[in-house]
Amino acid sequence: MDPMNSLADMKSRVTPIPTPLSVRLSSSFLVGAAVTSLTTDLTPMIKFSITAVGLALALLIAFVHPYRGEMRVYRFQNNISPVPTISQVMPLFFTWLALMLAPIISGAPLWATLLVFLAATGWMYLTFPHVDGSRKLAFAEGPRRNT
Repeated sequence: MDPMNSLADMKSRVTPIPTPLSVRLSSSFLVGAAVTSLTTDLTPMIKFSITAVGLALALLIAFVHPYRGEMRVYRFQNNISPVPTISQVMPLFFTWLALMLAPIISGAPLWATLLVFLAATGWMYLTFPHVDGSRKLAFAEGPRRNT
């Protein structure tokens, strides 16, 4: 199989229910802030509180938005499993790694903190459609048939 044809096929597929920009931006921003807070010289209680609240709000925003219901219906109609795939989970590994490594540079200068924020936010923005499963919908085989 030619890798270039596979890449072209992947890029040509249209996501039927794209992640809303408001969800993608706000959740990415909150995850970026959660990671970044761990690089500051705030007290540990404040850092971990910001991280916990940021991650919880990011999940809440993504899971309560009405597009999730549309995705659920589309998955059912097209016989797509709701179980996350490895390609949905792998981007989260790098976010988890950033959360684990960020305290190493606790008390970092402002420029380093800003770089961490931009990197974490950018990574989440780029990978969010894969993580939330909306990109997976582009690979549906077709609607169910009633037999």
